[in-house]
Amino acid sequence: QGKLVVKPDQLFGKRGKHGLVKIANNLDEARAWIDERMDKEATVGKVTDKLNCFLIEPFTTHKEEYYVAIKSQRDGDVIYFSNHGGVDIESVWETVAEIKVGVGEEIKQGDVEAKLPKDTPTDKRSLIASFLCGLFRFYRDLAYAYLEINPFVVTENAIVPLDLVARLDDTALFECGDRWGDIPFPAPFGRKLSKEEQFIKEMDEKSGASLKLTILNPKGRVWTMVAGGGASVIYTDTIVDLGFG
Repeated sequence: QGKLVVKPDQLFGKRGKHGLVKIANNLDEARAWIDERMDKEATVGKVTDKLNCFLIEPFTTHKEEYYVAIKSQRDGDVIYFSNHGGVDIESVWETVAEIKVGVGEEIKQGDVEAKLPKDTPTDKRSLIASFLCGLFRFYRDLAYAYLEINPFVVTENAIVPLDLVARLDDTALFECGDRWGDIPFPAPFGRKLSKEEQFIKEMDEKSGASLKLTILNPKGRVWTMVAGGGASVIYTDTIVDLGFG
């Protein structure tokens, strides 16, 4: 009921700038907009692919938009926060505060609140700091490599995310798989499987073994068989040293 926001969900951003975000007055209007684009090709930047997955969300009335992202680095993680979220966040990057959390360090609300930008509204500083702490623990506990909410809005007593992008570390499946649930790892927008890759994918789905094939260069003459151990790294380094990389 009420206004809805409709957009494709296929691992690409800048949807508003490509005319791929619709504010619909009702569900019928949202469905009609999707029907016009379902299984139709769209070009985003230099990549063209078919649209086949859409999100329908409640429309949230708001004025201010906020930005948060958490990124994994070698020596820890960094929380990025700004009071000026939205599609043009890169152009106002000087407003973004960076809060570093070292490996194994605990995050404290008081420390986060002290590092928020000076233009953060006084009446929202405690709520935002509490949210960033909770979001970071969620990010770390579930083995995210990257997590961005841009934008989110702050109502009287709640945080409402309007758009989100996340990257899970699939090597943590053994540790977090039971909490992730049956989550897929889809191919990037515009990444079409070759007939060889599709064949191996179908074999993988029918086998208890792990069978993967990614063709980096269809015209290449060197193919590697990855065994899953340290020797694979040595093979790859040797190939590059010989000039085939």
